[in-house]
Amino acid sequence: MACQLALKEWNIVCEAIARGQQIVLARKGGISEPEGEFELPKNRFWLYPTHFHEAESKLNGMGKMLLADHPEFTQPPATPEMTMHLVCEVAEAIYLEDEAKLDASLFEQILNREALHMRYHYRAPGIHMLVVRAYEATQSATIIPTAAMSGCKSWVELNEPLETGDLQPVIADADFEVRKNLLLSALRA
Repeated sequence: MACQLALKEWNIVCEAIARGQQIVLARKGGISEPEGEFELPKNRFWLYPTHFHEAESKLNGMGKMLLADHPEFTQPPATPEMTMHLVCEVAEAIYLEDEAKLDASLFEQILNREALHMRYHYRAPGIHMLVVRAYEATQSATIIPTAAMSGCKSWVELNEPLETGDLQPVIADADFEVRKNLLLSALRA
């Protein structure tokens, strides 16, 4: 399988997803996106690790423990090359307008409550919640980022489709279904 689209996300969040600690992404549009709004162009994409806007103060206890165990996750790469090894599939996308339901996602991600609510209120109340199923690609993709890939934007169109090889789920099917269904029932309650 090949994939040409990548979603930029904090390096530490990518690691939490790779370890099965996170299954939801809370997204608002970046300033480089049309009208500053987040859109979901495709349901499958590479996860593009970045350090843009990353901050330890925005992590919850689980995120801070992960960072304490691996401080290298916050270090920008020494070379211009960047390697992607996770492919995500959107299992469900919800636009959340009820702020009271936002905290239901805290147990499935490493952002802290304050950071999550700050994102919710950025520009206008509301936030996109993407429940993602992550897969480890047996064939990682190494790219050299271009100027078009930099800045405050969610999506990066890669120069060409990159082969993933076989995809191995990060979380077992049954476990993912249980976690996904619990999260969705809480967000939709």
